Amino acid sequence: MDNRSALGRRFRDLCISFAEDLGGAASLNEPQRALIRQVAAVTVESEKLQAAIVRGESVDPENLVRLNNLQARLVKQLDIKPRGQKPKRSLADIIGQGAAA
Repeated sequence: MDNRSALGRRFRDLCISFAEDLGGAASLNEPQRALIRQVAAVTVESEKLQAAIVRGESVDPENLVRLNNLQARLVKQLDIKPRGQKPKRSLADIIGQGAAA
């Protein structure tokens, strides 16, 4: 991608953001970097289709669904957590908290 274009900049920004979510680029191994590039590319493609819908253009809904499903699988594979999300408590934590009360 040409990093001077809007899509190229968006791709780069997504790569940086995903890397930061995983502890920074310096802490990543090569498979993680490859997955980050892949999820960023899929995200850019999905955003392009969403923009086309907003402009009133015809879009293949199956293609959009496939891209979004692929994006979700890649994010899960990378174990990226949404920012600001509280960690889930385990059943043992809940039981222990109830016993302490």
